[in-house]
Amino acid sequence: MSAYGTIERGAAARTVAFATIAFGISWSLWFLHPVVAHDQSLALTLDQLATFGPAVAALLVAGHRVAAGGTDAQPPRLRVIVAALATLTVTVLLLSPRWADVSSPMSAALLVLLITTPAALVWISGSRNPRFAKLLSSILSPRSPWWTYLVAVLLFPVASALGSGLVTLLGADVGSQPLVLAEGSWTGILIVFGVTLLFGGPLGEEIGWRGWLLPTLQARLSPFLASLIVGAVWGLWHLPLHLRGVYDAGMGTGPAGFALRVASSCLLAVIFTWLYNRSRGGLLVVILLHTSVNNTSGYWLPVNIGLTAVLLVIATLMVVTDRMYVRPPQASQRRSTWIPA
Repeated sequence: MSAYGTIERGAAARTVAFATIAFGISWSLWFLHPVVAHDQSLALTLDQLATFGPAVAALLVAGHRVAAGGTDAQPPRLRVIVAALATLTVTVLLLSPRWADVSSPMSAALLVLLITTPAALVWISGSRNPRFAKLLSSILSPRSPWWTYLVAVLLFPVASALGSGLVTLLGADVGSQPLVLAEGSWTGILIVFGVTLLFGGPLGEEIGWRGWLLPTLQARLSPFLASLIVGAVWGLWHLPLHLRGVYDAGMGTGPAGFALRVASSCLLAVIFTWLYNRSRGGLLVVILLHTSVNNTSGYWLPVNIGLTAVLLVIATLMVVTDRMYVRPPQASQRRSTWIPA
């Protein structure tokens, strides 16, 4: 067998291992929800811990790729300490009300684990261990253009507003708006943003999806094809939540509804890939984008066919203008900075 064939087999095996670990952790915790549903605090804690399955999987399989041009610049130790302590302080404050509902030692232990996990990930991002530093260092070592952060925060709200405007012009029903932004205080908005980022999926998921899986696939596939694979995995990973009826977002229940959800994940994955590559592999940028997507669709603006149409146009423009359909190494240099070890 050629050396190239050995590398390909190794990459495939590591990808399968990553998916198995990510799904195993998350699905196990999500499927425990009905068992502990009588304890709402414990059930919520398990649901939120499940979002870190992809991050744990990425950490376990990390170390099998290197950054183009050498190793990543490690953040200064002081920055790591301050960021980890700040993250821990924020998580303690955000989840402090939950202690009133703790009903057992197990519930308390899992809540402590949930509170400390984000700070632990921030601490690991400053690790001197290359296999972890290469995966997480971009969280604390900004290497992304300033405008990519603006796109991450504003793209989805603007797309949602345009989509709702399009639906209104066509005389159709815009859909329900869970919360009215004008009625929320800035403090409340920041709290929702923080809880979503830290415990609602963006942090725990993006370390896996865009931190490890996407660059691994892009090393061998075009950004567009890699996006479709990540999107399919990303959508399938949410299956237990769909079965519980908390992830349909108006797309309907059953196989048809879930197929629409997976298709929407593939559409979003193309946009995430474009921004990830344009941000030079900035994890913080895609974490912010994921948070913006979750907050906009879950709290402030409705999800409707207009939004899907706008996102489809945006994704198409991204694919065409950046030639995301071209396989490496002929692809644009704006693609992922990662290459296989």
